[in-house]
Amino acid sequence: MEQRERGRPRVSLVMPVKNEARRIEQALAALRAQTLPPVEVLVVDGHSLDGTADLARSCGARVFFEEYGTRAGACQVGVQNAVGDLIAFTDADCVPAANWLETLAANLEDGVVGVGGLIVNEGDTFWQCAVDGALDTLVGSANSVQGRMFRERRFVTSISGSNSLYRRADLLAIGGFRTDLVTTEDTELNRRLLNRGKLLYIPDAIVRHRHERGLRDFARRMFQYGFGRAQSLLLGPTLLMPVASAGILLLALVQPRYAVLLAALYGVAVLASAAVAAVRKRRLRFLASLPVVYLIEHAAYVAGFWVGVVRTRLRGARKEPFAGGSVP
Repeated sequence: MEQRERGRPRVSLVMPVKNEARRIEQALAALRAQTLPPVEVLVVDGHSLDGTADLARSCGARVFFEEYGTRAGACQVGVQNAVGDLIAFTDADCVPAANWLETLAANLEDGVVGVGGLIVNEGDTFWQCAVDGALDTLVGSANSVQGRMFRERRFVTSISGSNSLYRRADLLAIGGFRTDLVTTEDTELNRRLLNRGKLLYIPDAIVRHRHERGLRDFARRMFQYGFGRAQSLLLGPTLLMPVASAGILLLALVQPRYAVLLAALYGVAVLASAAVAAVRKRRLRFLASLPVVYLIEHAAYVAGFWVGVVRTRLRGARKEPFAGGSVP
């Protein structure tokens, strides 16, 4: 990558990848087109089998390999090898807007330790669009960073790992990423960074996310999110579903009628959320598709969470690798 004009921020871009040959060239082209191009792009590969690393090199990226089997591990390798004063993160299935890096860097003010922006999910198929629609609701996102659609800049408690920028010095000062985490590595990192300053959300820093996940891949990803949440046990709305599910199950053993009532209230919330999304997005099919997505999402997340609790807490295996391998 070409060197920046004197006085402009020196930004290193870290992109964790695995088997992304189909999409990485488009992502790297978007980075080359930035109004503030990075001084380098570090592609950290989880030992892809499809030529991802060779394609990245041909596009001018510096290629490294990670041995942790996690996205967090890949990000940590990037932090350790970056030369820029600032480090931005995105993924190979993301296409940042041309002013993305410039917008983030311009808002990394004194007292702000991290800046992130808007994630626009873009699906093509019926179920991919349904997944996007679900993640754009409170019931589907639990206020996660991936589901935020704020219209104004504001201070937040976390920013997305695929649309974020930090000072390298701050990342090194807190020890970087927890490389054992299967997911939620960005949320966990941000919680520690809040001890050093504020996190700022900028809606004008836009990344388009082409996840291409149907129901099966979405369920697998939600299981991983649940597993990662159990590893970190970070407090927040995302703990409500697994805790509530366990409570309803226990209640069913002693007071079945109340358990049925709570399950019915959950059903009402799901249907109401689908109806609101259908009206807001002007897609009547959401009335039928979103409840299916919600049920799959919540069931997979809850299952992943409690499997994670057993494996990382009751067995005392905090560093035990996840059987699913690297997170794509």
